[in-house]
Amino acid sequence: MPGAITSIGAGYAAGAYLIRTAAGERVLRLPKPPLDRSRAILRREARLLRALEGHDLGVAIPREVRTIVEGRALLGTLHRHVPGARFPRGLRGEARERLCAGIGHFLAALHAVPTEVVTRADLPPLDLWDDVYRALVEETLPHLGATSATWLSGIAEEFLRGGGTRRAPRVLVHGDIQANHLLATEDGTLSGVIDFGNAMLTDPALDFAGVLNDLGWRDLERVWAAYEVAGGTVDADAERRVRFIIAVVPIYRVLYGEAAEGPAERRAGVRQLAARAAASNRRGAITAG
Repeated sequence: MPGAITSIGAGYAAGAYLIRTAAGERVLRLPKPPLDRSRAILRREARLLRALEGHDLGVAIPREVRTIVEGRALLGTLHRHVPGARFPRGLRGEARERLCAGIGHFLAALHAVPTEVVTRADLPPLDLWDDVYRALVEETLPHLGATSATWLSGIAEEFLRGGGTRRAPRVLVHGDIQANHLLATEDGTLSGVIDFGNAMLTDPALDFAGVLNDLGWRDLERVWAAYEVAGGTVDADAERRVRFIIAVVPIYRVLYGEAAEGPAERRAGVRQLAARAAASNRRGAITAG
């Protein structure tokens, strides 16, 4: 019925609500504490989505976005609803291959968006290590026990010895590829991608690593194959960078989980890093694999 409002999910930065109106279904996104950070994410997402209005990425993405403000304060954003459901985790066979192909084609189209479009959205080029991960690692270390801190420092040092992200390409990345943001049918057809709040102009390895949040390395290889068929290029150093990014992904839970979900979320991130440190010690060497 027109005017009905339904909660349809929440992430660290915003809660999402489906609103049914006479003009169609819209999604209202409201910032979560800490409000300054969440409002900045929603503003950045709105700018980018407006810049992408004329670009076909092969799947549905949020369109017709507008900001809702009071004075200088952002109250939320509103955009056209992207129908669909997160892809089923149990996909197998042809359906799983179809999903990987869809992700690869989407990422190739996204990463090919011209740089001038991204800069119009006020997204400057970033070195993923110097501008993002260096601070994230440094801010995470005080929350960890000695073993975990040693492990995290060690793989960061190893990553830098390998060149960090200095030689990486810089393209428009989604920045938060995961099942909650990839909409697909039961046969594995990718139909839509949502939540561009972490998009940036940086290393494509960030999106490739995101595939591993819910899928495996064999799936990522399928994504890469489709990516290259669609015109993308996977550089020779991409796997090294992907392995580091996916190894340290729990740092986001450590740094932002408590504000968004409560203390248990931060503790879960600390436990994840401790488990990775322990597994590395059992193997007898520091590794990001």
